[in-house]
Amino acid sequence: MPDSPNSSIKKRAINSSFWVLSGQVGNQFLRLSSNLIMTRLLVPEMFGLMAMVYVFMTGVSMLSDIGLRANIIQSKRGDTQLFLSTAWSVQVVRGFILFTILLIISGVLIMMVNSGLISEQSTYASPQLPLLIAVTATTAIISGFNSINLQLLNRNLQMARVTVIELVSQLTGILTMISIAIFWREVWVLVIAAIISASVKLYLSHRIIDGVKTRFMFDRESWNEIFNFGKWIFIGSVLGFLLNSGDRIILAGYLSPEMLGIYSIAFLLAGACRELFKKLINSVFFPAISEITRSDPKHAQKIYYKVRLRIDAITMSSAGFIMASGSAFILILYDERYYEAGWMLELLSVSLLFIGYSMAGMFLMARGNSKSYSVMIFVSVIFLFTLLPLSYHHFGLYGAILVIAFNQIVDIPVTFYYLKKEKLLVLKREFVMVPLFFISYFSTDFLLSLTSLNT
Repeated sequence: MPDSPNSSIKKRAINSSFWVLSGQVGNQFLRLSSNLIMTRLLVPEMFGLMAMVYVFMTGVSMLSDIGLRANIIQSKRGDTQLFLSTAWSVQVVRGFILFTILLIISGVLIMMVNSGLISEQSTYASPQLPLLIAVTATTAIISGFNSINLQLLNRNLQMARVTVIELVSQLTGILTMISIAIFWREVWVLVIAAIISASVKLYLSHRIIDGVKTRFMFDRESWNEIFNFGKWIFIGSVLGFLLNSGDRIILAGYLSPEMLGIYSIAFLLAGACRELFKKLINSVFFPAISEITRSDPKHAQKIYYKVRLRIDAITMSSAGFIMASGSAFILILYDERYYEAGWMLELLSVSLLFIGYSMAGMFLMARGNSKSYSVMIFVSVIFLFTLLPLSYHHFGLYGAILVIAFNQIVDIPVTFYYLKKEKLLVLKREFVMVPLFFISYFSTDFLLSLTSLNT
């Protein structure tokens, strides 16, 4: 007897979950390992500079995002050659646009520094920053030529080769970076690694993936679908950039490159768990729910809460563990130059508490409601950009980081509103796993009190 559609989706989702989790765990392991090595080869100031380079790179990328990946995943025409060729063409053009915008930003930064509009103490005033941005911008052109079949594999929940490509390209960049840094301890080794990694991903995406053969072309009907779906994705991406990078955008105006580098270490560690589950949500949950919505929408709510409870159980426990042990981790992993990252990491662990609630935005988007996703992010952006400067002014860096941590949960009322509007909200299932946070925190704190690591 053949498998039912839902059974087939479940099998592919489980298989994809394995590959996504494996890939993300591998990704975070490589990032952490390379970070531990590079913090011993480079000074904190260099990590602060590269943190801002990546903020600009991510910002321009998201500010031009029209939802190509999400569109390919959810569209009924998302596996046709005509649609994919148009999508790939848009992707290539977008890469060149990103490169051009980043060059302009580099020039504007130079003029602002020369005219005295930027404080000499801030990270923005570093004379190396504009050139770092300009050279790293070449990765935008390289990535624009990636095979569109990467997105097609994601649509079909076939994540094995996608994961292998990402890990191999990342590992190649890291090995290159470490090899050069042993002899040349400059911030430019981080830029070289980024370019090498992007180039390897481009090569592998065309070399080891067989799929739809695309060519440079423009189909009006396909473009109209991409644009109409993507206009709300674009707004959501703009807001998403401000939400995800707003902390460093604002703090860079107050902090020296060295202190921003220390903060970036805490941000990296706190973000490891967050990025793991967001990757799972984006790469597995969203395609699976999109397919179920197309074929059997009545089961979407049941699957949503089934996955939510499992993710909440792990993220709540992780938040409690990190809040209790952040300083101990920094003490073990880093030298004395980075010890202040310990208390920052403990505060940032709050942001892990409600990762599962970000699934609601993906859930609603899978049902075609991309507007709600933008509204949810807008609420968090307003909170961040209003309260972070005020908190820094009145309470210093401690108050600012507290705002950053709690910014991940302020959109929950709006999330509930949209779920209820779509008749999808089951309130009694929303907070079931919260006690695990307290259990994890007090258990970890008790165990640490028995050791010399208790701070």
